Amino acid sequence: MSSAQARAGVMRGALALLTLLPGWVLNLGYRWDVATRLYLGTLPTFPPLRWSRRVLRQGLVVWGVIALSLTPGAVVTLLGGGAWLAGAPTLAQGLWILAGLLLLAAFLLVPAGMTRLGCEGDQTVFTAPWRLWHPVRLRLRAYLYAWCIAGSAIAVSLAVPALLGAAGWLSVWRWAHTASALWPPPAIHSFTALQGLAFLLDTVLFFLLSVWAWQVAGYAFTVALYGGQAQGNSLD
Repeated sequence: MSSAQARAGVMRGALALLTLLPGWVLNLGYRWDVATRLYLGTLPTFPPLRWSRRVLRQGLVVWGVIALSLTPGAVVTLLGGGAWLAGAPTLAQGLWILAGLLLLAAFLLVPAGMTRLGCEGDQTVFTAPWRLWHPVRLRLRAYLYAWCIAGSAIAVSLAVPALLGAAGWLSVWRWAHTASALWPPPAIHSFTALQGLAFLLDTVLFFLLSVWAWQVAGYAFTVALYGGQAQGNSLD
């Protein structure tokens, strides 16, 4: 995030999240762009986020990859719930274990599928997702390291707003109890304004850190799978 383009991408991505689901899809499409540019050696690696049909289409494809990858585990989980309700706890537990394994495999391999799709146009994630294990295995140490980096970034994006939000609400709560002893007492709208300001600042921080974490993840997995070296002809 040291470049102005990267910071602009994060800011625009956070702004896009104000639209909720469409903004999330746009950010997924932007992650595709970053991975492709890194793969090809195109500069800047983090271009300004452009709200275009192409980026939106790419985001929808990535969203489909995520949904498709998680569907088998979700279906088996529901089957396990049905078996439990039908009075077959042993079968239910077996199905839930299988569902956990399927979800874990999807969780671990989805980044590889999305990265290869964006960089090479490799549609293995749609046709035979289990084959993604082969390229992952070839660079397993780097891939696991990328997961550590991505997981740390995601943890920061969730923990920092949560901790600051909790601290903010605690401060407002203490202020409210202290203010009751003041004379003349502060107007009630002052308390409401403080609540609203704390919530707004925390939401902005959460959006910024979320987009930052997604870009860190995209960069880390692309480097892990391709070694950080340009694999194609630059578009510059």
